[in-house]
Amino acid sequence: MKYFLLWLLIAVILQTNCIAQKDIRVTIHGKLAHKGNFSSIYLDTLTQSGAAQYAAAAIDSSGNFEFRTSIENTNIYKLRLDEKSYLMLILSPGEKLTFYSPGEKLGVDAVIKGSPQTEMLYRLINALHQFDMKRDSLNKQYNAVMSSPQHDSLGPLVINAFTKNDSLQKSLLKGEFEIMPGSLAWIFMVDKFDMSADFPIIDRMEKSLYSSYPYISYIQQFHQQLELERKTAVGSLAPEITLPDTDGKPRSLSSLRGKVVLLDFWASWCGPCRKENPNVVAAYAKYHDKGFEVFSVSLDKDRDSWLKAIAMDHLTWPNHVSDLKYWKSDGAAAYGVTAIPNAFLIDREGKIIAKKLRGDMLEQKLEEMLK
Repeated sequence: MKYFLLWLLIAVILQTNCIAQKDIRVTIHGKLAHKGNFSSIYLDTLTQSGAAQYAAAAIDSSGNFEFRTSIENTNIYKLRLDEKSYLMLILSPGEKLTFYSPGEKLGVDAVIKGSPQTEMLYRLINALHQFDMKRDSLNKQYNAVMSSPQHDSLGPLVINAFTKNDSLQKSLLKGEFEIMPGSLAWIFMVDKFDMSADFPIIDRMEKSLYSSYPYISYIQQFHQQLELERKTAVGSLAPEITLPDTDGKPRSLSSLRGKVVLLDFWASWCGPCRKENPNVVAAYAKYHDKGFEVFSVSLDKDRDSWLKAIAMDHLTWPNHVSDLKYWKSDGAAAYGVTAIPNAFLIDREGKIIAKKLRGDMLEQKLEEMLK
C-alpha cells in the first residue's frame, strides 16, 4: 500500500510538471505573402540594453514559418526579419498564434490571431492611425485657412475640429482601457495621454500594469515615474525644496506657506525660459501685493551666468535658489522635472493646484485665486 501511494505521488508530480511545461509552450504559425530573400525570422526579447535574440525559425519557399518555444511570463517580444522589418508581439504562456503578413515588410497590416493582448495593441494602433490622418488633414486645412482672407472666421472652425478629433481619440482609448486595463499594450499608449489632465487614468493604468508585471524592467521604470508623479500631482502637498540662494544661504519653499507660490524651474541657458520670464515678471508685479510669490529654482551650473540672467531679466523677487548641478539639481529631482521651463502653482496651504501654467493661463489662474 505504501509503495502504491508513493508511485501515485510520483505520477501526480510528473503529470503536474508536464502540464506546467505544456502551459508555457507558445506556438506561432506564420505566413509571409512576400518572403523576399529572407530564409529566417527571429523572435527577440527586449532588455534595457536593447533587443536580444530569443528564438529563430526557418522560412520555407512558400513563406511559412513556425515557432515553438517556452515563455514563462507575459512579456513584449519583437518579431523581425531584419532591423527595418519588424513588429511587436505581446505573448503569454500557452498561447497559439496564427500570423499572416500581406506586405513586403512586417507591419501593422499583419493579421494576428490567438493573442488577445497583441490583437488589442494593433487594433489600437490602427485606430490611432485614422486619427493621425485626420490631424494631418486638419493641419493642411489650417495652413490654407490662415493664408486666406477669411482666416478670422474659418480658423476657429478648424481649431474646433482639432479639439473634437483629439477628444474622440481620447474617448476611444478610455473605452478600450475599461475593457482590458491590465494589457501591456498600454505601455505603448501612455504618451497619448496628458500626465496632468489625464492623471487619474494613467494612475489606474500604472497600478494595473505594476500589479500584473512587476518583473518587467520598463514597467518598473513606469512605476518609479508614477510614484514621483503622485507626489507632485494636483492636490498633493508640494515636496519641500531647500537650496542655496544667491548669497549661498539655505532657502526653503515651505518658508512661503500662507502665500500663493509659483514654483518656477528655469536656467540662464534655456531660451524658452528667458522668453517666458517677462510673463512671470508681469504676474509678480500685478499680484505680489495680493499675496503672490515666486520661488525660482535654476538648473544652471555657472553661478555668474545665473546671477547675470536674474539681473538682465529683472527677476526682482528674493526667492532664487540653485545648487548649480545642472540637470542633476536636487530640486528638479524632487519634482521629476526633465524639461524646462516648468512650473507648479501652490496654494496657501502648500498644495499643488496647477502645473505648467504659462502666459495668459497663469494670469487667469492668479486672477481667479487672488481677486
